[in-house]
Amino acid sequence: MLMKKALIITLLLAVTSYVLLFVFIYTNDISNVLKLLMRSESFGYVSLALLTRIASVTLHALTFFTLLRAVEKIKSLDVIKVTYVSVFTELIIPIGGVTEVVKFALLTRNSLLSASKTLLGIASHRLITTLTMSAFLLLSIIELHIPISHILILVIPAAALVIINLSLFIVPRSKALESLVNKIYSKIGRSPSIRIHKEYIEDFSSLARRYDLVLLATLFSILERIANVAHGYVLALLVGLKPSFWQLVIGFDSIYMIIWLLPIVTPGNIGIYELTQTGVLSLVGIGKGAAAILSILTRVFIMLGEYPLFLVATLSFGVSVKNLRQLIKEWSNTSSRP
Repeated sequence: MLMKKALIITLLLAVTSYVLLFVFIYTNDISNVLKLLMRSESFGYVSLALLTRIASVTLHALTFFTLLRAVEKIKSLDVIKVTYVSVFTELIIPIGGVTEVVKFALLTRNSLLSASKTLLGIASHRLITTLTMSAFLLLSIIELHIPISHILILVIPAAALVIINLSLFIVPRSKALESLVNKIYSKIGRSPSIRIHKEYIEDFSSLARRYDLVLLATLFSILERIANVAHGYVLALLVGLKPSFWQLVIGFDSIYMIIWLLPIVTPGNIGIYELTQTGVLSLVGIGKGAAAILSILTRVFIMLGEYPLFLVATLSFGVSVKNLRQLIKEWSNTSSRP
């Protein structure tokens, strides 16, 4: 019953967000934009937009794979599929952090990795992603000469995420997390007698020794940032805009750091993402009407480029929507118990 009420509320929020977006669009002059969308060369931009969207999520998965590969031999295709499935879960279960829960469950339940190595991979992936995003954000702030009031809106979420993810990276080195992991393990059918503390320290040392793979993962993460910017640039060309590289960094990459900290979550962040992106793009000098159109186009290409990949990965992994819901239900029941 509570889940149904939460779903109704999140759907109402999504609808409200889109109503506001269309208000932004229709209260601004967008006639030229509509003409540009209908021109013949738009097909080329559409193709590039799809490719850059797919490249971004795949680079995200490759970053995760490289970090896992530093501590254990594992197939890249398995990690890519796990990543796709975990992101797909956001579309049906509006719970913050659900992607990490699904990654952990799939990798450990299918005996692909131990709990320690999985936690280390997830934590290090989050940390490297946040650090590269923050670096690009700081460069953008310097280049765009953003006012102090606007800087705070962008920097506070970035700083908070760095602190949170650094803590997640370090905390498992203590024994405090063992009981929680054992509860989760017992719920997914694995032995609850896990001693993650000692293993995590050993895996932590292994990761530190494989600095070559850590650097490669960092490179993949940087390329993911560039792919996000490239995607934004193609969408901008599609509607006749030519924003600077640094505007696109903030509007199409740094925005995720704000989204991740928002207390409001809808399935796939539908509506919330678009409204936030419209505000962020406006913050860096793009008109509200054009910003709203760009945010809606972003959603369109996420649906066209990413959703089919996620669905295929979910089916090929032998996971149904019902299985995913059950996984999250078991995890939430476990984490709510003392």
